[in-house]
Amino acid sequence: MTCIFCGTRNPVHGKSLHHSFVFDMVQRQMDAGINEAIVNHMCSVLAAMKYEHTQADIAQSAGDADGAEEEQEEGFNVCSCMCCYYWVSRRRRQQLVPFPMQNLLWFVRTLTGCESKKCDSRILLRLVKTINEEGNVYALYFDKSELQGMQKISEIAEQSASQGCVQGNSSFCVKKQLAQLWHLNNGQSMFLPHRQATNLLR
Repeated sequence: MTCIFCGTRNPVHGKSLHHSFVFDMVQRQMDAGINEAIVNHMCSVLAAMKYEHTQADIAQSAGDADGAEEEQEEGFNVCSCMCCYYWVSRRRRQQLVPFPMQNLLWFVRTLTGCESKKCDSRILLRLVKTINEEGNVYALYFDKSELQGMQKISEIAEQSASQGCVQGNSSFCVKKQLAQLWHLNNGQSMFLPHRQATNLLR
């Protein structure tokens, strides 16, 4: 059992979703011309699951064409952890629903997400920890330096938690840690914080 949205394996609290729940949101992004690795991955996973489900139905219902047709119309289910399910459900009415790992990738690459000002630090921290879990399929879409940086952030978060620090306080903030990672990967001196510094450098 793997969460289709974040790739965590055997979630403690999971939910079974009909494939159309996910496919509809994936299709809306593709119809809008969004061609991103994570969206394409989800589309491929759904297509593979549909093929496996169809083949299983054919094998099980050999000689009973009506029964096979009825099974195929019912479709199949996918797994979601409860955190991702709530994330997607709250945004389901939006025209384009950003997926959790898609949002993390945007944030890590650009420091902005679909809702950059509203991006919950607790969700970001959970995704940062999840991406480094062994066998996470979405890790393929992050650079090695990004994964190493997020692993370090996870370790810092664990240390802060063991010392009784709360996420978001002055001693640890995942958004600040991700910003430091972004600046480290993109050249600290390439962009200056304000106009006066630029003029002084000139």
